[in-house]
Amino acid sequence: MSTLLRLVPQDLELHSIPWEALCRPGADVDFLGTSQQLCIARGVHSTKPWQPREVRGAVRLLVISPSDELAPSRLEAMLYPSISEGEVEWLDPLTGPRATAAYVLQRLRQEPVPHILHFIGHGGFTQAGAPVLQFSDSDSQDAWLRVELLAKELEVAFRDNLRLVVLESCQGAHPGTLTSAAALLAQAGADAVVAYLWPVMADVARRCSSAFYRSLTWSVASRGDVARSLHDARRTVLAEFKESAEAFSPVLYLRSRDSTLFDFKGRNLTPPQASASGEPFSSDDPAVRALQELLARPFSLLLGDHWQATQDGFRQVLHQQLHQTPWAAPQEMPISALAQRYMLEHGDEHLSSRFQEVFQHSRPSLPLVDALARRLKPGVHITLLRLPLLEDAVARCQPELTLYVVQPSRMGDGSLLVRQHVPRQGWIALAKLPGTFNPDQDALLLRLYRGYLPDRVLATPLLTEDDYLLGLRELESVLPPDLADSVLSLLDSRPALLVGLSLLSWDHRMLLHRLFGRRPLPRRSTVLLEPHDAEGDAWRKGRSLPGHTGLQVVQTAFLGMAEFLDADSPRGAK
Repeated sequence: MSTLLRLVPQDLELHSIPWEALCRPGADVDFLGTSQQLCIARGVHSTKPWQPREVRGAVRLLVISPSDELAPSRLEAMLYPSISEGEVEWLDPLTGPRATAAYVLQRLRQEPVPHILHFIGHGGFTQAGAPVLQFSDSDSQDAWLRVELLAKELEVAFRDNLRLVVLESCQGAHPGTLTSAAALLAQAGADAVVAYLWPVMADVARRCSSAFYRSLTWSVASRGDVARSLHDARRTVLAEFKESAEAFSPVLYLRSRDSTLFDFKGRNLTPPQASASGEPFSSDDPAVRALQELLARPFSLLLGDHWQATQDGFRQVLHQQLHQTPWAAPQEMPISALAQRYMLEHGDEHLSSRFQEVFQHSRPSLPLVDALARRLKPGVHITLLRLPLLEDAVARCQPELTLYVVQPSRMGDGSLLVRQHVPRQGWIALAKLPGTFNPDQDALLLRLYRGYLPDRVLATPLLTEDDYLLGLRELESVLPPDLADSVLSLLDSRPALLVGLSLLSWDHRMLLHRLFGRRPLPRRSTVLLEPHDAEGDAWRKGRSLPGHTGLQVVQTAFLGMAEFLDADSPRGAK
């Protein structure tokens, strides 16, 4: 048992101080907000009754994201282990037109009432200093709502099942002239509110949330302790993000003198039923067994760029800069068409600057890519990612594998940018691919869309429709003839594993035809899709594929598949 330290500062300015970051004298990382002996929370004055909420099954979580419709799905992927084990019940999130203040309040008056309300969006203050949150109005425009009004409306839900509010917004815990959004919600009846003192990176917030919910709802520990769980989450962020001070931005406001929100004593977990779409999957599934067999033999990985975690930030920047211009575009527009509009409005140099602003320091987490990197075999593999995520993962997971990274020059004259990973030396630049390259012993990663090389050198990437039309040609025209012949020969002789590709992206369809011509992909080639992906039937029937021949499809949650592959890895592969 740990002691709860509950601070109730009277001066508003004291609320903005990160007391959680206080460190023990003489120590470097012994912080108050990560202590195993003490738990820290901020208290509020409230006369409302309190008792732990008995939860016999899953903890219900409702996410509201007015401005970013894809944010809930990214968080859901991070929470996959807790959802699949029945510890968390994922309620349909409220986004876009369903994230108006009126709709949110109406939804909270209906069953099932969530135990946790998680808001992802923007916060701020009125000119008078009252905290506000940004919702959508009925015309899909942005609208600010005073938190005091929201808190009044939520009082009924607080008397029912709602116990915890998480404000993943700018300055949700920062006091204005009057008070903070977190303090107002706690005073209105929320047992606990987790909010941020200052802005943090989106991937840090997601990782913090996943660690927090895992600890809070974990059946093994029978936790339900919100303060202890936030301490666990801070330690996770410190460990995974190079001891970043962002770990101390999330703080806890607690209404009672007990931080245990949920009573799990009579809990009986029931994992969600498997769906027809393949989630959760079983290792007895014939398609999954076939995938295991494919990974056990030489294969060619075709890694596409159809990943939310790598595209969303860039997409959002382009949309924001095109807003209220003649080139404004719908949210669902393909990113190549969106980039084309931006280039036509602002020019190539501005597009390149925006790309570098988003990608230069980006390190998105793609667990499935890491899992596949551990199983990558010698041979030729293709990545369309603009960041060197696959290269770095292979170098990290298989340091003794001779690994070359090849990127065609923008000149289109057959010249190459070549990097080799050397154990204990890192990445070194080569003038050309060595004549000793042996695809039966060495691995070659071909970067056809260009971007950041593993040593963070930037080569102008393919981004716009014109880039793909003019810059994506047959390998014979962008690689030296001998290398092009070797690559095409290996692609024809080994089954391909396609991940992150979409038949809805014309550049992906064109690439497959550039690589295979009219020939079908090799037998046993497989495409991995998420459960909700509607393209499965088209892949199976070979629509728009080379040779009009279908592929084997495995449709399951990528995070679950990553965990399955890691658990099934040969000894020492991690």
